[in-house]
Amino acid sequence: MVASPPVDPARFEPEASTYWSSRWSVGNHFFRDSVSLAGDGILFRKRRLFGPNEEHINYRAVASIRIKNGVFLSNVSIETSGGSQPIFINGLWKSDARAVQDAIRAHQDGK
Repeated sequence: MVASPPVDPARFEPEASTYWSSRWSVGNHFFRDSVSLAGDGILFRKRRLFGPNEEHINYRAVASIRIKNGVFLSNVSIETSGGSQPIFINGLWKSDARAVQDAIRAHQDGK
């Protein structure tokens, strides 16, 4: 039996958490938006008929997160300090929007 090498905790990257917009929200019936939170940053994907638009943001570049809650779904706006346009994710479930916000705050605090 072969023993696996020990995992260095400083280099260990947890798997990315991906959150998908609901198909019940406006503009997400066929091509759903997704936001993935990985160890190196945020990856936002907006799918289209001919290829997706992707944007990668480092956690240190996040200036603010704004959540607008509806009855079931939330709209999330992530603004960066780099001067680029903010990212809008419409149609996330409320619990997913809170999880995204908490995860970004935790990464910014260095936890």
